[in-house]
Amino acid sequence: MVIRKQTIDALKAQGIDIRWYPEKSYEDFFQRIWKKQYDFSYNYNKANVRGSKETEEGRTNVLFESFAELEKNSRRFADQTVERHCSPYEFDTLFVEYDGKIFCKKENVKSKEITEDYVLKLVWKNKKLYDGAFGAFTMQMQKICEKLGYGNYFCVYPTTYGIGIWLFWNWKVEEQANNVENILKSAGIEYYNEYSEHRWVYRFKISKKRENLQKIFNVAA
Repeated sequence: MVIRKQTIDALKAQGIDIRWYPEKSYEDFFQRIWKKQYDFSYNYNKANVRGSKETEEGRTNVLFESFAELEKNSRRFADQTVERHCSPYEFDTLFVEYDGKIFCKKENVKSKEITEDYVLKLVWKNKKLYDGAFGAFTMQMQKICEKLGYGNYFCVYPTTYGIGIWLFWNWKVEEQANNVENILKSAGIEYYNEYSEHRWVYRFKISKKRENLQKIFNVAA
């Protein structure tokens, strides 16, 4: 997918943040991708460092004179390639945040270009859910997330079905899932778990029974 800078700027002027990466800031996203490219280069080439590999015929041909030279080359490789791997066309998930808390995520985006109109339709569709029958429920999910320390944390977020945990590049999934499970079980809240279609999200789908909703309001209070 393609997102033009003017589209991002136009939406930002309306209080809508749009991104194609899970991190809160582009700088954090950039650093993660840079580290990924650096590790790839370093691990791929380390067998070619002088003295690190021997054969029956003797020492192998070498690419670098030392590990210091290898590290220098790996940093140069990351510097040269990271910008391309931070481009929207490498991704197919769209993240939209507005009002500082309401968040919608569109997976498997089919549109070649993400326009302002496309995002606004997503926003207002999502806003109807928050303002409609399940709005109060979702706000309670937000409060539960805040109790767990995930108020402004992307990887654990409130939804109209309960709570979602983002799995991709999330190294704390087990800890986060245990935290959510513990607070729900301690309050006797009924729920079940499932994965999203492409297993990018681990879902806590909470029963909408009246007695269960009351327990949710109690624990979120």
